[in-house]
Amino acid sequence: MKNLILIISIFFSLNLTAQKWIIDSNCDSQSYEILNEAINHLANLEHLTAFGMAKAAKMSDSGCECAKLVLAAISTTNVDLGSRKDKLDLVNIQLLSPEEKAWYELLLETTKGEESNWDNTYSSAIKKFPKSPIINWVGVGGGNWDGYMDFSKKFPKNASAAYNMVAYGYAYGEYGDSPDFEAAHDAISKSRALHDGPNALDSRAEIAAMEGDFQKAFNSQFKARDYAYFASPYDFNLRKYWRTVNKENLSNYLKQAQKDLQKAITDGNLEEYKKYVSDDIDLVTGDSNLGDFYVYTDDDVTRDRNFTWDSFDLNDIEVHFIPDMTMAILTFYAEGSYTFIETKENVKYSTRASSVWVVADDGSWKSVHSNWAPSYGGIGIPKQ
Repeated sequence: MKNLILIISIFFSLNLTAQKWIIDSNCDSQSYEILNEAINHLANLEHLTAFGMAKAAKMSDSGCECAKLVLAAISTTNVDLGSRKDKLDLVNIQLLSPEEKAWYELLLETTKGEESNWDNTYSSAIKKFPKSPIINWVGVGGGNWDGYMDFSKKFPKNASAAYNMVAYGYAYGEYGDSPDFEAAHDAISKSRALHDGPNALDSRAEIAAMEGDFQKAFNSQFKARDYAYFASPYDFNLRKYWRTVNKENLSNYLKQAQKDLQKAITDGNLEEYKKYVSDDIDLVTGDSNLGDFYVYTDDDVTRDRNFTWDSFDLNDIEVHFIPDMTMAILTFYAEGSYTFIETKENVKYSTRASSVWVVADDGSWKSVHSNWAPSYGGIGIPKQ
């Protein structure tokens, strides 16, 4: 284990940037390097990596108590379920340097809810440690665009996370009268020059998507996910960008899937029907006879009807995706005819309808809702 930690420490000593977040630390030299990298990942919202780095710092030096602050910082402040307060209670504050203790006290204030005295605590901390990157950083606050810009100028070696946020400021038009995507991508490049992590790639992808360049977004997001693909926090947007790039193909697929699903229902083909519905999500439907909504089951596919279909065709299908590309609403019309078994009466069928399709866990599309109603002057299916 000691040899492993030594190898890790040597690797980091060769590869870490000069981003020192804690000026005065009680950690030894090796764990201090790892600790600062942990905080760097923390600032860049790469919390899982920050977790691993903090654990490594503590393994390298059991007295590196500041590593526990990183573990607390990446935990939630939820009173009932969060663990930040519990993790802070495990910190031996006697082993913290004054600067580290100031950060500890600020973290503690975040757990106090309405009783928090953050403003006064921060005012005291920044007066004592005006040159501390970590104290300055936690004081910036979310959405403080000028604060991010000021931090990048005051602490240029620690500015990777700040540049990342500056990029969003330019993309949102916060630094001018309109979005400046060129400046946004330049800020991302500055961020990546200081810190080679996945979050800036995720940001680059998001900004490219804001521009409407979803192929560029997909390419960048793929690189972010490639850092560690299993259970990656970057997987969701990667799939969204892929679906957006392939939006036309997906639309055509769903149009055909709607037709194939309806054919399976009219034919009573259960095997084919089950390709388009989920075992985990009910298909809730409202028939064109305007009866109550109900959960459509396998039995409904195969049950006997008092009529037979002569023809049934869907037309004018339109597909509307929600922004995250996990759901699609289809609108369409249906024309056809059916004949009652006993009376041999033939009925002309004419309806308008909509359906909802969602992405299942395996990436396939499943129908979860449909609603049918007679067209103006038209007739739907009979009540059974």
